[in-house]
Amino acid sequence: MFFSEAGARRRTWEASPAEHKKFVEVFKACDEDNKGYLSREDFKVAFVMLFGYKPSKIEADSVMSSKNSSTSGNINVNFSFSTFI
Repeated sequence: MFFSEAGARRRTWEASPAEHKKFVEVFKACDEDNKGYLSREDFKVAFVMLFGYKPSKIEADSVMSSKNSSTSGNINVNFSFSTFI
């Protein structure tokens, strides 16, 4: 049985002020050209810096596509700051 079938709600999480500060610092460090977004490779580096684990291309694409799917069905391969946070 899937969670949606069981009526379960998605868990939400909110970063503490210290965690938010760390996310901002990591985003800025990985966005070297000040583009305002992270590429897939930038995102993978940020993930390592935050969690000590390097996601595979498939894992990174999965996370990024779940956050960046457009209404046209295209996937944006860049992660904006607001999406990252």
